[in-house]
Amino acid sequence: MRVAVIGGGPSGLVTLKHLITAHEHFLETEPIEARLFESEADIGGVFKHRVYEDAELVSSRQLTTFSDFRVPHLPDFLSTEQYCQYLEQYCDHFKLRPHINLSTPVRVIEQWQCDAIAVCSGLHNIPNIPNVKGVEEGVEGIPMAMHSSQVNRREQFGVGKDIMILGTGETGMDIAYMAVTSDTKSVTLCHRNGFHVAPKRALNPLWFKMKSTQHETPNVPYDVGAASLFDTAYVHHIWRDSLRSWAYYDKFAKWSVWLVSGTQAGLDQWVGELPFDRHYNSKIFFNKSTKAMSYISAPYRTDSLVNKARSHIAQVPIPDTCGRVIDLAPWPDYIDEHGVVHFTENGRAEAETMRKKICRPHVLIFATGYAQEFSFLDSTYPIPKDANMRGIWKDGDETVGFIGFIRPSFGAIPPLAELQAQLWILNLLGRLPAPLKPENHYCLHHVLSSRIQCGVDHESYAYQLACDMGSAPSFTSTATRGKFRLEGPWKWEGAQKVMETEIWETIARRRFFIGT
Repeated sequence: MRVAVIGGGPSGLVTLKHLITAHEHFLETEPIEARLFESEADIGGVFKHRVYEDAELVSSRQLTTFSDFRVPHLPDFLSTEQYCQYLEQYCDHFKLRPHINLSTPVRVIEQWQCDAIAVCSGLHNIPNIPNVKGVEEGVEGIPMAMHSSQVNRREQFGVGKDIMILGTGETGMDIAYMAVTSDTKSVTLCHRNGFHVAPKRALNPLWFKMKSTQHETPNVPYDVGAASLFDTAYVHHIWRDSLRSWAYYDKFAKWSVWLVSGTQAGLDQWVGELPFDRHYNSKIFFNKSTKAMSYISAPYRTDSLVNKARSHIAQVPIPDTCGRVIDLAPWPDYIDEHGVVHFTENGRAEAETMRKKICRPHVLIFATGYAQEFSFLDSTYPIPKDANMRGIWKDGDETVGFIGFIRPSFGAIPPLAELQAQLWILNLLGRLPAPLKPENHYCLHHVLSSRIQCGVDHESYAYQLACDMGSAPSFTSTATRGKFRLEGPWKWEGAQKVMETEIWETIARRRFFIGT
């Protein structure tokens, strides 16, 4: 079997690794001839080629590293440089380089050239520029406009310039923070319809303003703090499919951030809240880029008696912004011929604030994501939205797999991509234990207006993929040994040691409730 893997980021590398090692250690099959094609001169994908200064991963090292190549000596949250070094080491450890073609952009694929294709590339996606009147026509008053993928250095903001960023995802928030901490005149950040900022690490507030409550060892990252046992795993399908567990986590998320920061909208988030019909855990993607929030919230924090009393009991430290702010604004309605931005009237506090200001940016940055379109696939091939089999392949056409396109609400893509690759390869070889049953319990409950409709609950989706492969151990095994690579077709002899060392160390760091 000949398989082409397109994209040299984490998803492509883990797919390649499983393809070329399947016959050696895991499956009784003929060797799979696999080649990875990467358009750039080096591996790393977006973490290498579309990265900005001081970038740090918002998902933990425990989740962004793969199951059989661990790096427990590194910090919880890696810089993009550290993560790319890890991917280089991963390639060397599993001898992937002879199977990788660098500086080889894929122009077109004809079905007779290979037996299967794994699409793992986000770099081929076309920037999704929003429809804002004035932008399409070109505005002389805005000297520079660029997509966030083109931003990599602070010097691109210039000196004493007004910066406007469209989009409040994690990239938009990171760029806003980078801009406000540069030598800029003003920074304006525009949102479509709210967002929810969540901490990367379990909260560690000051209790009764006593510094002695702070611990030397950092608290556990939130994305490895979830407990799926008896939540999404090993429970009756009626409980699993209900909203009871969602309701618990929704209340926990809202009230825990209120207790330590005074607002349920998000951690120290006093503006830009999600509308009521969307502000529910099962409907949203959590934004784990928090550094910009203190600059956004500074003009909006309330000084009420209730908030004063609450902050005396518990309060997360609020960074000093030294008088600098990020102006949160509604989405632009249009940009006039003078380069002045006119914002939509959304009835929120930020709209009232921006009515009193003249916003004429020198630099306009589109942090608006990407469209999932691939020029190398003709109309005979499916696209990611057609992949109705666990979001990986289209029913009846398993020869095209989309690895790494599912987005978790809170978690990381690499471990999901690893499980996706394992399931897809088993299906290619006809080795699935049983046909996949229709399931959607792991899907987020997106509203129809949501731009992204491919969200999943990280733990629920991972457990479902493990069940599909026969890799989820029995309840008694789970109680003593853990799960997912301890049995099944991809069983790995080093899994037990990882459970007893790195994973146990992470579990032991957990503190009661929200950080005490």
